[in-house]
Amino acid sequence: MDLRQLRYFVTVAEELNFSRAALRLHMSQPPLSHQIKMLEDELGIVLLERNRREVKLTAAGRTFLHDSRALLDQAQVALQRARLSGQGRTGTLRVGMATSAIDRVLPAFLAGVRERGAQAQVVLTDMGSEDQVRALTQDRIDLGFVHARVVAKALARRPVHIEGLAVVLPEGHALAGRSALGLLDLAEEPMVTFSREHRSALFDSLVAACMNAGFSPRLVHVARHPMSMFQMVRQGLGICVVPASYASAAGKGLCVFALPPEAGVIQIDAVWRPDITSPLLQEVVDVVLPDLVPTMGSSN
Repeated sequence: MDLRQLRYFVTVAEELNFSRAALRLHMSQPPLSHQIKMLEDELGIVLLERNRREVKLTAAGRTFLHDSRALLDQAQVALQRARLSGQGRTGTLRVGMATSAIDRVLPAFLAGVRERGAQAQVVLTDMGSEDQVRALTQDRIDLGFVHARVVAKALARRPVHIEGLAVVLPEGHALAGRSALGLLDLAEEPMVTFSREHRSALFDSLVAACMNAGFSPRLVHVARHPMSMFQMVRQGLGICVVPASYASAAGKGLCVFALPPEAGVIQIDAVWRPDITSPLLQEVVDVVLPDLVPTMGSSN
């Protein structure tokens, strides 16, 4: 028994006429009758009662018709899923994403996946850049969005987002009344920064930006999460310099100033292993990522 015989049987059962069924199937009647007889012989049951005047389903035939339709539907689904998978349009895509990319990069990335008609499940994990590199090498994620300062020679990469820096101050701070701030204005301020152990790319970016501006930052307090940093600033423990996308979530009691581009920028790169042959990943790399044009973000 094969799917072709099931299709023959279902067509005859729907028409209850061998001539009309043969016409639908674009074949002559004798071969069709022979295939139905072979199917009945293999099953050892009569599916269709036929004489010169009519064709009727037996009780076994009605049961077999129901199940045959279900099998043909399942086969069609399997065929479609296989085609989509071969085209990179179905499956599961494991994605790591640095926190600063979630607000700015993630919406456009997910929209790009959906616009391709991909029936893909995106499984997202908020991960530090270094953790993503390790996860990629260990095949625990398929695609990462990391800070560009992370060096990973074995990985392919594409820039997808660039944003500036912003300074976050408590509302009562002496600098809060200014109309604008530059990085050099912060030279004497105690700073709350990310722990280098957890966010080394952001830590290094801040230090490099300050050094380029002509001073060494006063790094007094460290935190693992931007919300912790903002709470420390709110308590008057210092000020913080963060990617603009973080600053948009600073909340009450804080003032946010976008720093000029010369203060430094943060770049987000998509990274993946070029040796992994996944049609879905290849579709994303070839079609979705090129649409994520890296433009300067803002704190708004």
